[in-house]
Amino acid sequence: MSTTLPDRATISVTVTACLAAVLEVDANSISETQLFKEDLNADSLHLVEFSYEIERIFSEMTGDFTVDDDDLAELKTVGDTIDYVYAALRK
Repeated sequence: MSTTLPDRATISVTVTACLAAVLEVDANSISETQLFKEDLNADSLHLVEFSYEIERIFSEMTGDFTVDDDDLAELKTVGDTIDYVYAALRK
């Protein structure tokens, strides 16, 4: 049985909704260009929780998905994360 991978738009909506839930903000207030720390006031605990939720959600969708800790440190914007998830799912 093959799994259909989510397209970039689906990943964008999912990542944004997940981040909004973690930060307790309206998803409509989040854009791809926003920096996690500077624009969204996310601290390291928020980012760890966000990473965990992204792993959980995309694992449910695709069967297995993890965010490497080193990669997490390199993700600075919402768009970076969307692009990372999109690319990682296609490896």
